[in-house]
Amino acid sequence: MILFALLVGIILVMFTRVSYIATEADIYVDGKAYMKIDISKDATYNVADHMVVEVFNGKIRVKESDCPEKLCVKQGWVSSPEIPIVCLPNKIIIKIVGTTSDEEMDAITR
Repeated sequence: MILFALLVGIILVMFTRVSYIATEADIYVDGKAYMKIDISKDATYNVADHMVVEVFNGKIRVKESDCPEKLCVKQGWVSSPEIPIVCLPNKIIIKIVGTTSDEEMDAITR
């Protein structure tokens, strides 16, 4: 019974995974839209005099920050819309915006 439940769980995870095509990142400072970044172009940006954000090869990261623990820097590279980068002391959120690569398909069609 446990083996069957585990097998069903694995199958569900395999068929419900959605892949995204990341196109840009939205940066919010203190809850307000601050900047929109095209993540298909490699570049470095200063955000609100608190951090340096780097874009490379379709991924984004916080390269430098003036927050005390630097958890946003330690998070590293992000390329999925499902994972935001958050810096609580500076009230900055970076969200990747993307579209699903298989919008026409659902879990049954795949």
